[in-house]
Amino acid sequence: MSGGHLSGSRWILTRPRNRAASWCDALTIEGAEVLLAPALELVEAESESVRSSLANFSQDGLLVFTSATTVQHFFSLIEQEDHHHLKSVHWAAVGPATAAAIRAGGYEVDVEGQGMGAEELVTQVISTFNRCEVIHYTSDAGLPIIIDRLSAAEFTTSRVEASKTQVEADLDPKSWKTDVQGSWSGIIFSSPASVRAVLSRAGDTKDSLLEVPAVAAGVTTANELQVQGWAQIEIAERATSTDLVVACANLLGGGTMKWSK
Repeated sequence: MSGGHLSGSRWILTRPRNRAASWCDALTIEGAEVLLAPALELVEAESESVRSSLANFSQDGLLVFTSATTVQHFFSLIEQEDHHHLKSVHWAAVGPATAAAIRAGGYEVDVEGQGMGAEELVTQVISTFNRCEVIHYTSDAGLPIIIDRLSAAEFTTSRVEASKTQVEADLDPKSWKTDVQGSWSGIIFSSPASVRAVLSRAGDTKDSLLEVPAVAAGVTTANELQVQGWAQIEIAERATSTDLVVACANLLGGGTMKWSK
């Protein structure tokens, strides 16, 4: 592991457990030590709302997904007879992993973002489709950016929860306390909800945590870190392992973005 761009560095990774492997691997290959401490778990929502949302959905409509896990939950929640509603609908994915999950379900992707977030995806949708019916399948912690911007562009929109978030039972930022001051190179966050989850369990270690540099997967997560008072923030432009390594290396080199509390 010696000689990597992150050699000797130590990171706390709060990404959900079932999506953390590629990030862990990328960091360790570059010489980093990683503590996997998932902040959130995504679980399936109720099937009734997902299935009923398809019943009268336009065959020329668009289904939008911003999480590979939510795609998997969507396909788990619908029944075989629901697939006839999907024969000619269009599909949009925020990035390659989400697009791969849609293809694994047997459908082609009409709009595939680069993993740079909801704003980029909305821009692509507006430039690709005329005004049509849109459903954004998301989690209860999903932000309203997709719906708000498409509604403003006169698309007929609705939001349906296919996933629900819950704080990981084992999440305990207080256990990081003995190492937190000066020992950790940074804490990596993949969503605004993960930031809030960590702070909800931080107790009297909150002030110490805010002094540890943070790496955010995307601008939205970075904005949440800023709101919560983080002292130093570095942004991974996309939620990919390559961009994550670049952001971590930038932070070790002094950082390209520093926000004061």
